[in-house]
Parts: sequence; structure tokens; C-alpha cells
Amino acid sequence: MSTTTDPRAVASRAELLVQMGRPERALDEVDDALASVPDDPRLLLTAAWVRLHLQRSAEALPLLEQVVGAQPTADGALHLLSIARQNTGDVPGARDAAAKALELDPDDARYHLQLADTHLSGRVRGADRRLARERIDAALALAPENPDRLAQAARLWSRLGDDDRARALVRHGLGVAPEHEDLLYLDAALALDTGRSAKGYSSVLAANPEHAEAGYLLHLSVWQQVLRLVEMPVLLVGAVALVVTFSMSDAHVGGVPLWGIVVLLWTAITALRVLPVLLQVPRGLLRRTLRQTPLRGGAVAAVVVGWAGVLAGLALLYVVRDAVVVRWFLVALGAVLAVTTVTSAVLYAAMVTQTRDLGYLPPGPVGAARIAGLRSGLRGAAVRRTVVTGIVAVVVAAIGPGALAREDARSVAALAAVAFVLPVTVGLWVAWRAAERQRAASDERLPVSAGAAVRAGLGAAVLLVTTALLAVSGVAAVVALPVTPNAHDADGRYVQSPKAPRDPDSEVQECGGRPVTRLSCIQENNRIRQEELRDRMEDVDIPSIDVPTLDLPDLPDVQVPDAPVQPTP
Repeated sequence: MSTTTDPRAVASRAELLVQMGRPERALDEVDDALASVPDDPRLLLTAAWVRLHLQRSAEALPLLEQVVGAQPTADGALHLLSIARQNTGDVPGARDAAAKALELDPDDARYHLQLADTHLSGRVRGADRRLARERIDAALALAPENPDRLAQAARLWSRLGDDDRARALVRHGLGVAPEHEDLLYLDAALALDTGRSAKGYSSVLAANPEHAEAGYLLHLSVWQQVLRLVEMPVLLVGAVALVVTFSMSDAHVGGVPLWGIVVLLWTAITALRVLPVLLQVPRGLLRRTLRQTPLRGGAVAAVVVGWAGVLAGLALLYVVRDAVVVRWFLVALGAVLAVTTVTSAVLYAAMVTQTRDLGYLPPGPVGAARIAGLRSGLRGAAVRRTVVTGIVAVVVAAIGPGALAREDARSVAALAAVAFVLPVTVGLWVAWRAAERQRAASDERLPVSAGAAVRAGLGAAVLLVTTALLAVSGVAAVVALPVTPNAHDADGRYVQSPKAPRDPDSEVQECGGRPVTRLSCIQENNRIRQEELRDRMEDVDIPSIDVPTLDLPDLPDVQVPDAPVQPTP
């Protein structure tokens, strides 16, 4: 450890240590020097800067306020003070400090960008977005070729929702500095192709294994594809169950193979989405992701079981036509879904736990923002999946069992719906617990309003009820699987019923093609049918019926005596 107390030398050495990835060592040396010279502005500023780098803004704040109090015109200290206040939730104070720094030195692009950053923090209004755009443009006019400023401006444009402009700035910056770490990271983060993103993150981590953002996003990207491999069989098997429910009968079995084409296309799309990402990540990272779970090596086996269920579903659509064999295939698909449900729930929980254990959810605002984003994504997925499965369930229930080909397949479809939604709710519970732990370990706890607490309580209640209903529905679906013989066993073998032959003498045609063409064809067929009916009616010989005349004898007139009329009282 260095023994010099010269502020300039200590500051230079601390900056070098931070660049080498040893910020803790830099902080120790600066604090040792501060113990000897406690009021030196340069040492105070350096100590605060290192703490900001370590995401310890609450510790940096009093140091920066001490420097600004002694030197109100220190624009660099005001700039760092703005960052510290912003990180600790004091957005108005951060804007005030950034505005003062910009007023002292309007030619420094950093101050323009920091002021823009503060306008995009907290409650952002339309005026804030307009001011942020103005500051970004001013910063780029001052430093059009500075890679650090270009990277910061790209981040801000992305937060404004203009990813195209952000990508353009990143490409321009990489043309100036092809090896710039921040620009390489942003190039991966803003890539539209997930495989290219994974490759970019891997490249950044290969150059700097300590890059937390790249490591975190690559970690989530790998988990996203792993969960997709586990969950896609649920959707495909559920689709097969619905096809069997509606079409496995003599009247409609001929159209069942067409739905197999949909399943095959869906499988191909999944492979095209998952494999490019998994092939770009280091093999060690993929092995660690799968093995550091409660399932250990069983995760791969569970994935294989799920896709074996998809193959069984395809066999059911293309080959199996015996009613009893169909029933046993439904039972097998239900067992696959039960295994996949447990696997998916365990992996969702493992994803959150592994993210925390790897240090990607550190105490402080960065960890809080990450866990909040993770919970928001899981919450949105749970809502979307619940709505979609609810709509499908309502449609199936509205049709009624009388119009279904095999109502015993509904239990498999119901189990697929539970397997699609329940694991996400499990992940939400684990993420909520991780957020509580992260908040308890953080020294920078933002105050929680009463309204936010009420909303959180209502959300927890809704999540609890949803989880309980899903669990009960899953158990009921498993119990309803057609394990025992049922009425459909007597159906025998399903064979498509032949269509009624068309009258060869009729001019009525088969209608196909575009909707407009089909409509005109149907209208013409109706006209032809009416004419053919009239022609047939003309050829029908309708017999006439002669009604005989009856001669009745004359009857004498009947005399009716007059009756006295009484007035009505």
C-alpha cells in the first residue's frame, strides 16, 4: 500500500487503480491519506469519486457537500454532487447541482449530459423530455467525436425511446474508438438480434470480466432461452390437446394432420430463436447456469422430457387413430406437463436466486433498479399469460361438451394452461423475497409512500389468490386425466367420413380462392340452385282432384216466436 500523502499523487494512483479494476484498494489508499490530511479538497473529491464508482453514493454525498461548501465554484465537485444526489433519490437537488455546474462551465459536454440525465429521472414530463433533448444536442455539438460523450448520449437517447438514434451514435463512436468498452457494450445492448447481443456481451466480458452490466444482461439472456426451451413444449402439447378436443372424431379427423404442420413450424421457430443465442455464449457459462440449480443435471433431462412430449403429440396428430391408444397418449402428455410444470417453477426460482448469488443485485440503487425491472417483467408476463389462457378457457367452456370430439382431452389442455402461468407466479414470489433482502441490505433506502404500500399489498393479495387458484386447478386437471376407460374407448378407430358426392348434372361449383371470389361464387351457386329447383318443379305432374256436387233437399222455414223484450235496469 502506498505511504505517500501528496494529494495529487494519491489521486493519480487511485484513478489508475480504478482503471485496473481495483477500486477497493484505491479507496483504502485515499482514506489513509485523508486520515492525515482530512480537509484536502482533492482527496475528498477523489474519495467521493471512488465511492460513486463502487455504487456507495450515500457515503460520497457528505464528502461532496463538504467540498462544495468550501468551494462553491468547484464545477467538478458540483457535477459529482449531482450524480450522488440523483443516485440517492434527490432528483431536484441533482438538477440544481447540475445546473450550477453547467452555469460555471457551459463548454463542458459532461455537464450538459448530466443535466439531461436528471431531467429523465423521477417523474418525467413532456417539458423534461424536451429539455433533455436540448442538452443532448448541445453536448454533441461540443464533443462530436468524444467516445465517452457519445456513449452517454446514446444511453440518454435510448431512455427517450429513440433506439435508432442511439444506435447511430454508437456506430459513430465505434468508428472513432473501435475498442471502447462502453460503446461495445451499448452496441450489444441495442442490437435487434438476440444472437448478436449475446455475442457482443461475451466479447465485452472477455475483455473485462468485471463488467457488471454485460454480465447481468448475458446472464438474463441465457436464462431467457433456457426457460423458452422448457416452456415451449407446454404450449405445443397444449395446442395438440386442443386439436384432439375439437377434431379427433370421424367427421374431422382428416384435418388433424394440418395442425401438425403448425406444431412443426412452431418448433422450427423456437430453434431459430434459441440456438443462435446459446451457441454464442461460453460453454462454461451455460453449464454453470444449468448446474447451479436445485435440479443439477436433471434440468437437461427435464428439457428432453418436454420435447419428447412434443414428439408424442406429433405422433398423436399424424399416426395414432385408435381411441384407446389416443386416451393413453393423453395420459402420457399429462404426465409430461406435470414434470414440465415442476421443472419450470424450479428454474424460475433458480433464475432469481442465481442472479442474487452472483452479485448482480447489489445493495444500492443499481440493485434496486435491476430487481424492480425483473419483477416488472415477471409481472407483465404473468398478466399476459393469465389473460390469454383465460380467453381460451372461456371459449372452450362456452362451446360446451356436446360440440367437442373428445372432452377428455380438456384436462390435458387445462394442465398446459396451469403449466404456462404457475411457474411465472412462483418466480414473482421469489423475486419479491429477493427485493426485500436487497432493500434490507441497502444503506440507501428510498421512502415508500402510503399509496405505494397499499398497491403493494393489493398486488400481493392478487398474486396469492392467483397462485392458489392455479395450484388447485393443476391438481384438478391431473385428477381428471383419462386414466380409466371411458365412453370414447368404444369409438374404435377414427376414420374420416366420406363427403356426400356432388350431383354430376348440377352446374354448382366448388368455391375457393380469395374471399371476394368465394362470395361471388356462393351467390352464383345459390342462383343456379334456385333455377334448378324451378326446373324440377315444372317437370312434376301434379294430379287434379274433382270435387262431386251434392244435391240437398229443400228444408221448410222455421218459425221463431217473438220474445218479450225487458229493458235493462
